[in-house]
Amino acid sequence: MRKLFIFDLDDTLMWNEYTYSLAFIEFCRYILKIFHRRAPFAGDIAQMIVEISHRKIKEIDPATSQLYGFSMHRFPDTLVDGYKMLCENGWGEYGNEYARHIHDIGMKAFDQSLYLKQGMVPGAKEVLNFLKSKGDNLVLMTKGDPRVQNKKIKALGLLNWFPEILIVDNKTKENFKLVMRRRQAAGSIYSVGNSFSSDIRPGLDAGCCAIFIPCFTWRAESIDVGRLTQSEKKRLVIVKKITDIIEIYEILSLTTRS
Repeated sequence: MRKLFIFDLDDTLMWNEYTYSLAFIEFCRYILKIFHRRAPFAGDIAQMIVEISHRKIKEIDPATSQLYGFSMHRFPDTLVDGYKMLCENGWGEYGNEYARHIHDIGMKAFDQSLYLKQGMVPGAKEVLNFLKSKGDNLVLMTKGDPRVQNKKIKALGLLNWFPEILIVDNKTKENFKLVMRRRQAAGSIYSVGNSFSSDIRPGLDAGCCAIFIPCFTWRAESIDVGRLTQSEKKRLVIVKKITDIIEIYEILSLTTRS
């Protein structure tokens, strides 16, 4: 019977931090320019931006009166707040024109042409084509701002592999169960992703098998295999890279139980 693979997007099929890094590098260069080559060490600026960004997740976006969460405006607004903080600490003088330009720099992290140029992680297309050739069902479930995720989906041409794409606020057991109910004819069902807490844990809770490709993008992301139940351990496969899925494909149903 055909298998069902529920794929994650960010840091599973594409590297999520690439375009953010390009925008951050441009931000640092701009800070050096407007502060007349006087600024803190770039590593200190980066740490400051990371801390502001994590705080902002739970702050209210004045433009929407809702939590920033993982919305598109969190990153550019984070850069602007970082600029304000540097000014308040005496590194330069604040200017609205500078702040607007910094916001525009932050928005470059969501440039669809950069997603197109970046492409997918090495081997991802090979794996998706392989699974498609086997007649398996492919579903994409990704978390984030639909405006951002849709840009990635379009740039990468993911509709060529995924007839069903879900963009969710958070991945939950219920999300996975909904997909499973709609795909009752599938045999073994696998959640494939890089984040244990977001991609693997809710999939296991829903009764899926899981293929974990560790890539710890977020702070405090980790896995404690010792805390898994025996049933969960039987349903979990850990691989080093996405192309390993091809190597283990023939034994997946033998080593896991849905």
